[in-house]
Amino acid sequence: MIDNLASNIWIFDYDLTLYGEDEREVLDSLDKRISLFVQNELGVSLDKASLIRKKYWKEYGTTLAGLRKEHQSDPQEFFDFIHTNDALIYPRRNSQKRDLIKSLKGHRVIFTNARKDWVEAGLLSMGIADLFEVIIDLEAVQWEGKPNIEAYKTAQELLIQEYGSQKVLSSSILYLEDSLENLIQAKKMNWTTIHVNSKGVLAKEIDYSLPNLLSLSMHLKNTFI
Repeated sequence: MIDNLASNIWIFDYDLTLYGEDEREVLDSLDKRISLFVQNELGVSLDKASLIRKKYWKEYGTTLAGLRKEHQSDPQEFFDFIHTNDALIYPRRNSQKRDLIKSLKGHRVIFTNARKDWVEAGLLSMGIADLFEVIIDLEAVQWEGKPNIEAYKTAQELLIQEYGSQKVLSSSILYLEDSLENLIQAKKMNWTTIHVNSKGVLAKEIDYSLPNLLSLSMHLKNTFI
C-alpha cells in the first residue's frame, strides 16, 4: 500500500504520466514541432529530422539534450519554436483525475523534461492547474534533464528551498513517471518510485507499477481528504 500521509511530497512527471497513452496525440503534436525544429536547425529532410529526433531521445534522454551536445542548439529557441503552433493538442478534462489528485495529502509537484509553459497549458486544459504548488521544469535544472542524476539532485535542492530541508529529507517523496529509466535514477535518490502507464512492466528496481494514473486510488492506504 502507498501511504497517503500529510508529510508526503508527490512528484509527477507530466507527459504520458498526468495523461496517458490514450491521449498520445498530445505528445505526437509536440513531436511534429520538434522534428520541424531539427529540420530547420540541421538543414535536413523532415524524414531525416524525425530519425534524428528519435535517435537523440534514445541516446540523451531528450532530443534537446542531443541537439545541445552535438550542435550547441539554444534551448530557449528550441522551446519557443516547438510551443508556437495552433495545431498543438492538449489533454482533456477528467473529473476523476482531478478528484484523485486533489485527494492526495501533502505537497504536489511536477518534475518535467519540458519547459514550464507547455506544462501550464496542459494543466489548464485538464482543469488541474490549481492542484500543484511547484513545477520543476528543464530550465530550473539548468537544462540537464532526466535521466541525468544531476537533474534529480537539483530538483531535490529546489524542494528543500521551497519546503525546508527538515521537511523534504524527513518526508516520503513519491515519484510518478512513465519512463522506467527515469524511475531507476529516481530510486538512487531514495524516492519511492511509481511506474505509471506501465503496460504490465514489472521491474525489480521500482516500488509500484500502475496501468494508469487513476489506478493509484486502489493503492492508497489512508482515507482521502
